[in-house]
Amino acid sequence: MFLGIFTNTTDVFNNEFIFLNDFLFGGLFVLGSYLVVKNIAEKHYKGTVHYHYLMNAYKVKIVCTILFTLIFAFYYKGGDTFAYLCNVLQLKDLMTTNPEGLFYILFDSNSFEAHYHMDDYMLGEGSYMTDSSTKMVIFMAFFISFICFNSYVFLSLVCSMIALIGCWRLYRVFSELYPHLHKQMAIACLFLPSVCFWGAGLLKDPICIGALGVFTYAVYDLFIKRNSPVANTFLIIFMVYIVMNIKVYIILSYAPAVFMWIFSRYRYTIKSPFIKAVIGPLMMVLGVGVGVLVLTQMAKFAERYAFEEMMRTAKDTQNWLVTSSKMTGGSFYTLGDIDYTYMGLLKIAPKAVNVSLFRPYIWEAKKPMLIIAALEGMLTFFMTVRLIFKSGFFKFFKMISDNPEVQFCIIFSIIFAFAVGFTSFNFGALARYKIPFMPFYYIALFVLSDTQKKQESQLVKSN
Repeated sequence: MFLGIFTNTTDVFNNEFIFLNDFLFGGLFVLGSYLVVKNIAEKHYKGTVHYHYLMNAYKVKIVCTILFTLIFAFYYKGGDTFAYLCNVLQLKDLMTTNPEGLFYILFDSNSFEAHYHMDDYMLGEGSYMTDSSTKMVIFMAFFISFICFNSYVFLSLVCSMIALIGCWRLYRVFSELYPHLHKQMAIACLFLPSVCFWGAGLLKDPICIGALGVFTYAVYDLFIKRNSPVANTFLIIFMVYIVMNIKVYIILSYAPAVFMWIFSRYRYTIKSPFIKAVIGPLMMVLGVGVGVLVLTQMAKFAERYAFEEMMRTAKDTQNWLVTSSKMTGGSFYTLGDIDYTYMGLLKIAPKAVNVSLFRPYIWEAKKPMLIIAALEGMLTFFMTVRLIFKSGFFKFFKMISDNPEVQFCIIFSIIFAFAVGFTSFNFGALARYKIPFMPFYYIALFVLSDTQKKQESQLVKSN
């Protein structure tokens, strides 16, 4: 329902989200961003396939953002995305009623609690400001809101553009490494349906996938192309800071994989075949070891990254998701009895990875929103099994070990797939949570499929 000109706190708490200012400022943003994207495309990519991919990816992202806002406003009529909007509006109210409190709540929540009571100022959504993961999203949206006159659609479009920047950076990395696979890389990075939809709107996920893409490009540009050390180092640190504050398990999954990628890439600089063969396994062990060391040091300096704390958080999250799914008729799944120890996690790891990669199965998609996720799961399963069958089981793993990019993508995908499969316990939440690893997994499948075809072609020629 469109009740007024400007979004305000009272209307949002009454489940009214879209107003006339959304049409005005949302439309202005679309026009302005289109001109900016078109200018970038013509300046850097005119006459290349990248031009069309960028412009089409932009159009898809705009359409997905509009669908996202409409679905959440009129179908779900609530959710995290509107809780973020509520908090942003409440913070803006604090600017006039309690400026000192606003400063405390933005930069020092503990001091705010010492002077005031959070629920007196943040109403029913105060818990979002005491949780670092949701606070980061609100913090970013709060400052963006000053240029969009509280327009929810404008805020959603900005978050979508953040995701597009990251996805485009990811595409540029792998299209440079595999230029003959530019179409496949575009599909993996820019046009996967779930990533396009859940990577839109005012949520954690678009920000995280955007930061992850920029992070990946900065690592590639710094350590592999050896360009712009100062700028890339700053980007890496800043992107890690953002992701760690929103979804730390992304970094926990990414660190071992990216260190192994860097070390494996440096192997190519060695000219001696013997040294290269010997140092390969050593680099693999070293890369994983450095990643594990980083995670261990993180656990020492921050209690919430310790194993026991993460297990407690995972258990609480699982219980909440299962309970809420049962109450609302949601689509939940279980992994059986779970022993929250290292050995217990190893036992259920295959089930958790299978859930993230291939489920929900088509018969488990009880809601319209899950049908796309189910079809994607079927496609992922078909491509994976077909590739293993055509290349052979052992050759499949040899192809992975021979390619640093594939190793990187597979390691990150498997660790991340386990993390979200183990904690989601709801197919709706899973479809959203798993989008950061999906481009990487499809990149690995496309590169492996290309390698398998080349090997098959060479075998035919030799015969």
